[in-house]
Amino acid sequence: MTPKHHHNPSEPASTRVRCPVCHEAVYSRAGIHPQCAVRQSEPARPKAPPKTAATPEGGAAGEAGLTDPVVEVAADDA
Repeated sequence: MTPKHHHNPSEPASTRVRCPVCHEAVYSRAGIHPQCAVRQSEPARPKAPPKTAATPEGGAAGEAGLTDPVVEVAADDA
């Protein structure tokens, strides 16, 4: 049984244009995948804030922007 395709390392693997976003072969005339063009045209999404570990009380640390428990101070009636 002989192989049907002989790979010649001196020849380039593909002559197709590569997408500038995902670097895969492109078959469109524009030289970029349509979905990659949409992704490139949209503004960058902000990164999600890192998730914090739960506190011993069961609440999440950093909840409502507070990291320390609220302490009420009684005013002196002098």
